[in-house]
Amino acid sequence: MSEQQPENTPATWPSVPSEESAPPAYPAPPQTSGNAIVALILSIGSWIICPIIPAIVALVFANMAKKEIAAGEGRVTGQGLVTASMIVAWINIGVWAAVLVIGLLILVVVAVAGAL
Repeated sequence: MSEQQPENTPATWPSVPSEESAPPAYPAPPQTSGNAIVALILSIGSWIICPIIPAIVALVFANMAKKEIAAGEGRVTGQGLVTASMIVAWINIGVWAAVLVIGLLILVVVAVAGAL
């Protein structure tokens, strides 16, 4: 009689891939900074809602996002959003500052003209 091998012998076990034959692990894709997104939304919203306060808050979020991106070492993106939000916020603040200065000058001229 010939000997039969039991079913669970090493010859019939399924092969387990070794570390060398495993597919390479891919790094996680970079994530966009949430602070950069909030900064852009606030800077655009500052043109629609209340002009100055959301623009200032947008600048704060943009600075937080800039630090987050720098600390992320390539895992966090959004530098373009940060730049855009800072530009939009500063333009909004500049426009409203100009409107305020021109309005005050008009009031001074009217007051001086009325006093004559």
